[in-house]
Amino acid sequence: MHIPQDELQKFQNGTMDTEEMIHFLEHMEHCDFCLDQLLQDEETDSAPAPSYLQEEIMKKASSPEVTASRKIHETAYWFRLLCAGLRTAVGMGVALGMLFSVSQSDFTTLHPSQETRTKISSSFNIGSGLNWISEQVGPHLYEHSQNISDNLNDLTNKIINGGK
Repeated sequence: MHIPQDELQKFQNGTMDTEEMIHFLEHMEHCDFCLDQLLQDEETDSAPAPSYLQEEIMKKASSPEVTASRKIHETAYWFRLLCAGLRTAVGMGVALGMLFSVSQSDFTTLHPSQETRTKISSSFNIGSGLNWISEQVGPHLYEHSQNISDNLNDLTNKIINGGK
C-alpha cells in the first residue's frame, strides 16, 4: 500500500509526529514508487533559484577547478575500465594457453613409481587406522567430558548456594 497524498503533504510541511515520521521513512526505504512521487512533488513545489545564485552556480561549474576535477574523474573511470578489460584479456589468454597446452600433453607416460604407490597405500592405511581409533576413543571422551562438566556444574552450584 502506498502513502496517500495528504501524508506526503504532512511530511513536506513538517507536521508529522515522530511515530508517523518513522513509519513514513521506513516505507520510503522500501517503496520506489512513493519515493519517486515525493521527489516529483519536491521538484514541482520548489521555487527556482534567484538569478544571481544561478549565475554563481554556472560560474563555479565552469571554473577550472571543477572542470579539471570532472576530467580527472572521467579519466579515472576510463582508466579503471581499461584495467578491468586488460585483466580480463590477460586472464582469457592464460586460460586459453593452459587449455591448448594441456590438450597437447601426453598423460599416458605419467605413471607413479612403486615408491609413490607404496606411500599412497600406506597413507590410506594410516587414515583407516586413525578412523578406527577415533571410533573407539570418541564415545569414552564424550562420556568423561560430560562427567567433568556435570561435576563442575555441581561445584559451581555449591559455591553459589553457600556450600549447601
